[in-house]
Amino acid sequence: MTGLVSEKLQAALGARIIKSRPLSGGDIADVSLLTLDDGRQVVAKRPRMDQPDTTATEKMMLKHLAAASDLPVPEVLFQSKGLLVISYLEHAGVADTTAAARDIASHVAKLHDVQPKNRFPYYGFEKDTFIGPLPQQNKAADNWCEFFVERRLLAMAGSATRTGKMSKDLMTRIEAFAAKIDHFLPKQPPSSLLHGDLWAGNILIDGDRAAGFIDPAISYGHAEMDLAFIDLMGGLALSFFDAYNELRPVEAEYQTTRKIIYQLWPLLVHVRLFGGGYVDQVGERLDHLGF
Repeated sequence: MTGLVSEKLQAALGARIIKSRPLSGGDIADVSLLTLDDGRQVVAKRPRMDQPDTTATEKMMLKHLAAASDLPVPEVLFQSKGLLVISYLEHAGVADTTAAARDIASHVAKLHDVQPKNRFPYYGFEKDTFIGPLPQQNKAADNWCEFFVERRLLAMAGSATRTGKMSKDLMTRIEAFAAKIDHFLPKQPPSSLLHGDLWAGNILIDGDRAAGFIDPAISYGHAEMDLAFIDLMGGLALSFFDAYNELRPVEAEYQTTRKIIYQLWPLLVHVRLFGGGYVDQVGERLDHLGF
């Protein structure tokens, strides 16, 4: 941190930084807990040298979530090139897994009740964003099948293929499935505000409640996308899905088919990042779908 940036940061915070210690969990950034001379604690995120600077985009996404929804997210306190400082949300970890999962479900259901204000049908977002370190295309469409295929499925599969993380044969199978996508997905489902990277690692839990949601990859789309992400990554008690279904009933097609389809997205993200066994998981889902 340069002297000028440090001066601007301290001016924005209205206090001096007197202590810093690293926090775990930052896959693409160094994350630190800063203690200020007025007793407050804040979190600083600095992208690593080999990673893209996503700080301005993360600032924008957190501000959009705070303005458009009641989802508890950190407050953005300062952002400059290569640095994002956000409020620290107290969280002691899970004490009651069932109650915590139900509380998380109530927040996610309310988030999914938020619809785009500009028009309907509308899928996408006003700007492209990131999911982790990877670009996430958000050019808006009024057909969900078109959006999911072009901006999610083929965009990430193509990137994975070009970088050698996935075979051309598997790409051909994905393209064959994509050509039939409207046999499986609704063209104009209700459009919800999505967290986009929703799993236990991005949820701060304090006892029996959700203290906050971090590291979003937002867009507007089919709410089942977030549910499939949680289903795939795990980490929450099954009471999450029971509680969510009570608040926003999920159609039967989610369990029978659509969950498998929507899990292709986070799996392809992991293929692009890590390759390995995630490639096999993509193939298994295509097998199940008959492709």
